[in-house]
Amino acid sequence: MPIRKRSGISTGGASLSDMVLSKKNELLNLISQGDGSSLESALQDLGYYVAFLDILYDTTAMNSIVSSSTSMNAIIGSSTALNNVIKSPAAMSAIAGSSTAMNAIINSSTALNTVIGSSTAMYAIAGSATAIDIIIKSQTALNAIKGNSTAWNIFINSNASTVKEVPKMTSNTAPEGVASASSISSSSYDAFYAFDKDYGAYWIAGGASPQWIQYKFVSPVFVHTVMVVGFYSAGNGYNPTSITIQVSNDGSNFTDVATFNQEFTTVITNLYLNKSGYYQYWRVKVNSNVTSSNNPAIRELNFRGFKQPT
Repeated sequence: MPIRKRSGISTGGASLSDMVLSKKNELLNLISQGDGSSLESALQDLGYYVAFLDILYDTTAMNSIVSSSTSMNAIIGSSTALNNVIKSPAAMSAIAGSSTAMNAIINSSTALNTVIGSSTAMYAIAGSATAIDIIIKSQTALNAIKGNSTAWNIFINSNASTVKEVPKMTSNTAPEGVASASSISSSSYDAFYAFDKDYGAYWIAGGASPQWIQYKFVSPVFVHTVMVVGFYSAGNGYNPTSITIQVSNDGSNFTDVATFNQEFTTVITNLYLNKSGYYQYWRVKVNSNVTSSNNPAIRELNFRGFKQPT
């Protein structure tokens, strides 16, 4: 039944709690129909607005809403409803824990941008492994989040999903995973030295650029940060001047993720990636270095992100 806008609240002898409950039930019925326009109209009435705020803190009601794409469409279709949802940690927690609700948010550019623009909403999302996984699988969501520095920092600093990075390598295969390179100048400059957390050791390729160095995780990982330390101070011939990050899940077919054209020195450089999906192989291809007659070298390298849920 359509809800007519009222100019005020008249209890008609009923208690305020009874009135709120009645309006709350009417709103839940309206939301279940997926009509965002009618919901927006209803929420202009103070009585229905108060009832809606009550819904946001009603666990049973919110769980029902977030499990229905139709109900989520109603929330997304009402700016008043959506703006109040993102201000409510309880409501956002329910949304973040529901794949149905998260997909509804991601599929609406308006809703996605509204959520990303709210720190409250982003902290709720960053606290949910379900939400993090859904975002990682969506290039659209990752692009939007990376475009907002606050949202991106909240996202990559999440501990809801298993955080994974390259461990301190003591050989090409220990303690886990596999470090390898297109070539090495000698065993003293093997691939794993770029992953040993020791600035006194490093990888030097056995030939001129292009050359590559990579790490194979035990299981697929979404990498959001690549830490690169070049060979020496600015201008050194061994320092890379252009690198391309590549990914693969079979070790044979690699996809370019991003290219960074800059000199990599002993100053730590963090590169941020938003390639959707999880990959087992992460590679840095050195396209060029300062002096073409020198072989490229990398002192330290690390890939950090989130492990794919099992």
